[in-house]
Amino acid sequence: MSQSSLESRDTAMAAAAHFTAVVGPLVPLLIWLARRKDDPFATREAAKAVNFSLVALVLFALATLVRILVPLVGFVGTLAQWVVPIVAAYFCIQGGRVARRGTPASYPYQFKVVKTND
Repeated sequence: MSQSSLESRDTAMAAAAHFTAVVGPLVPLLIWLARRKDDPFATREAAKAVNFSLVALVLFALATLVRILVPLVGFVGTLAQWVVPIVAAYFCIQGGRVARRGTPASYPYQFKVVKTND
């Protein structure tokens, strides 16, 4: 396999990890598990996508709890339930576009649950 096709496959897997993080952390986690031995770029990018997706999931869960449990401020939870997925989708798509070019993507916030080897 030539070097250019290997790089193309690596960047495609990294971009796929970011794009699929829009729907949750499972697919990027599977990409991270499958590629962690032989593809450092896709591994690092998939870990970033998993970490960001987990943060978005936790924020959405907290917004749901606020909506349900806090009667007078529940509208803030409802607003957050709309804003969090939209903002998360935007950053995941941007991350996928950047990773597809072969440059490392970055997210505005993430907790390192899955190790990125940085």
